[in-house]
Amino acid sequence: MTTIDVTRPDFDQAWRARMRAFGATGWRTAPTQVDYTQFTDAELRQARDETLARLNTDEATEDDATRADQISTEIERRNTITEATNERRRRLAEVRVTERWRPDVTNPAAPQPGDRGQRPPDDTGNRQVETIPADWRQRMATGAAAWRERGMAGTAEILSLPNATDLRTLVTTATFPAQPTRLPGIVYPPLQVLRIADLVDNQTATSGVVEWVIEATNSIAPVEVAEGAAKPEGALTFTVASAALATIAVWIPITRQAAEDDAQLTGYLQGRMNYACEKRLDGQIVNGNGTAPNMRGILNTVGIQTQAVATDGMLIAVRKAITKAQVAGYDPDGIVMHPVDWEGVELTRDTVSGQFLMTKDPSSLAAPRLWGLPVVPTVTIAAGTSLVGAFKEGATLWRKPGIRVLMSDSHDVNFTKNILVILSELRAQLAVYAPPAFIKVS
Repeated sequence: MTTIDVTRPDFDQAWRARMRAFGATGWRTAPTQVDYTQFTDAELRQARDETLARLNTDEATEDDATRADQISTEIERRNTITEATNERRRRLAEVRVTERWRPDVTNPAAPQPGDRGQRPPDDTGNRQVETIPADWRQRMATGAAAWRERGMAGTAEILSLPNATDLRTLVTTATFPAQPTRLPGIVYPPLQVLRIADLVDNQTATSGVVEWVIEATNSIAPVEVAEGAAKPEGALTFTVASAALATIAVWIPITRQAAEDDAQLTGYLQGRMNYACEKRLDGQIVNGNGTAPNMRGILNTVGIQTQAVATDGMLIAVRKAITKAQVAGYDPDGIVMHPVDWEGVELTRDTVSGQFLMTKDPSSLAAPRLWGLPVVPTVTIAAGTSLVGAFKEGATLWRKPGIRVLMSDSHDVNFTKNILVILSELRAQLAVYAPPAFIKVS
């Protein structure tokens, strides 16, 4: 049978047990704050040993743990300082001192071994020679030992070097300028995608004037007639339209030397001018006002249809424009739209589910299409206006083949100045055969 000791603990034992069980909630007062930073190293070691011994007993309390943390923090702080100081002492002890001395001035009759140079003669006419003492290494070692014994504390003095001359010259970018790095090619602004001219039918003009016949009126109206009755007569009237080819051109002067010495620059200028002419042609196809020598663009052609955006929005208005072209008997094959309007169309969402109406996959790389027709997003057309049409069926772009690039010095006094003129030009004219095939959406 096991005997259980039921002896009641005294007050001190009960108090310490409650301290261990409840910590800060027991019968205790706030621990006395001790500033261990004021302890000497010996006192700190003694406090460490006492606290460590206390923690190894069953009577250790939370206060003992707190004191252990404070003592550990202070010891680690001092160790860090001591290690850094020892590292500085080690580095300083290993530094090799450059041989530089305050020379003793003597007046030998002849140069001594170890002479470093000569000073001008003194008042007596004797030559003064700078010498280095033969036991300079021993002196250095003795001085370094004494300096360490003083706790690495020293004195400051001005070192006099009679014949010391700084022969170094400061090298700067002004003395030796760096050569710039020239990157290859020329950085130019982003190019606008030119695709409007590709929408319409393209043909080659054989003369400077283009004529085409337009059906003006149509009164052909067949009806059912009875046997022996007179049949109805139909009639057509025609008009002839004509337009001269418009010339779109630009030129740039360049010296003969630059043209001969830098073929890349010449090619760059030609490419930029050709692009500018094609860009102007794109704009004329859509917006030309028809006042000579301008072309008449589709939007300014009499007889094209219109469709208001109103409250429908561009997405629905374009669909209604497609219907108008189909009702007029034409099959639309393209849409010209400003990028801002195309963005609005693509970002149109369902009001209930919030899903995009154009695509459920924003990462899709499919070409822009709307209601089954290809879309040409371009800043050539104004924002808020779109053009829907049967471009291939309703209009033809007549042009002389290609863009001509000419170079000549026959301008003003360019011949005597070695100045050349690079000229880029094209000739074209738009013939809109069927205005109802186009619908302006705005």
